[in-house]
Amino acid sequence: MRALGRIARLLAQAILPAVVLIVAWSWTEGLVNGGAGGPPERREAVETVYAVTARDVEIGTNRATLRAFGEVVALESAELRIASPGRVVEVREDLAAGVVVEEGETLVRIDPFAYLGALREARAQLKEAEAAAREAESRIAMGASDLERAEEQRELAERDLSRATTLRSGTITDRAVDERRLIVSQRQQSVDQARYSLEGEEARLEQQRAQIDRLEWTVEEAQRALEDTVLTAPFRGIVLSESAALGRIFAANDVAVALVRADGLEVRFVLSDQRYGRLVAGDALLGATISVAWSIGDEPLVYTATIDRIGAEVASDTGGVDVYARLELPSSAVPRPGAFVEVAVPDRPHPQSARIPATALYGDHVFVIGEDERLVRRPVTVLARDGDEAIVRGTLRQGDEVVTTRLAEAGSGLKVRRVDLADPVPAEREPS
Repeated sequence: MRALGRIARLLAQAILPAVVLIVAWSWTEGLVNGGAGGPPERREAVETVYAVTARDVEIGTNRATLRAFGEVVALESAELRIASPGRVVEVREDLAAGVVVEEGETLVRIDPFAYLGALREARAQLKEAEAAAREAESRIAMGASDLERAEEQRELAERDLSRATTLRSGTITDRAVDERRLIVSQRQQSVDQARYSLEGEEARLEQQRAQIDRLEWTVEEAQRALEDTVLTAPFRGIVLSESAALGRIFAANDVAVALVRADGLEVRFVLSDQRYGRLVAGDALLGATISVAWSIGDEPLVYTATIDRIGAEVASDTGGVDVYARLELPSSAVPRPGAFVEVAVPDRPHPQSARIPATALYGDHVFVIGEDERLVRRPVTVLARDGDEAIVRGTLRQGDEVVTTRLAEAGSGLKVRRVDLADPVPAEREPS
């Protein structure tokens, strides 16, 4: 009996695991086939519908924006130097670097005492010379009158001599004739003296007139020197530096104030050869209106500028071309020369094109939502890229819905559903 019991226990230990494995396999197979005890059911095929975003195509003329960095430069600057040296007696109250001064405003005044005296002296000398000229003119008039009288007397003497010569054989003796010849000679001598005296006076008058010309220049020079004692702003400008102070004595040619034109600022930036060529080819460079952003705080200050000239030569270190744009400045918040700014230059126009997000591009084609909300492949040509957008031309039509969601499974016929970004909907499956 004990042997039979041992045999039964051994059989149980060998068969029981196999039975458990068979039952477990049967139960698992039943689950895979749709449940234990039932016949396997055929699963229903479903189609994935992808939720995508899209943009409506607008056909028109589009332009990309070329971005570059540049520097604000002064269109005009000036160093106000001292032309009339002397002691400073007046300085503009708030004259300091950074202050904006208006055109014609007095900045520095030099003591004018010595220059007023020089002007007065020059004017006195001029008056003296003019009086001397008038005196010479009077002497000339007198000399001309003397010459005329002397010539009349000579003519009378000559007629008397002629009569005496005719009557010489009668009542007039030879001595009387000789006396009349002597008188004629004396009258001729008087005429010669009067003529020489008149010519001398005329020469002195010319000399006096030359002296007047010199003295007039001296007066103008003294007047200019007096005016130069006042330094005024030649234009509306920003003070770069100043060295004026009350009591300071300036020498000639010392720099008192340095200015840059406040309403004449430019932006200088560099365009690469490729960009320069694109703009020139499209006749979109000179005269173009650009945007200039000056970042000096949380919010950048944005200005408008117009490209008005191109650099004279290509920059050898950068390989680009210098471009200058004239800033249109408001009355306040004027940028300063040297400010680092970002410029946005409109690229050449592309008519009959569309602007789409760069994510919509799949190489040389895009997908639009066609009939039954299925994707349709449309070939396009990329004309330009503008940040995260692209300007394309192809078989797109006005109002086409270009898919902007990037899909790895994108292809013609793929089922999609357009959603708005504000209300995203995940991809779902629906029975086919």
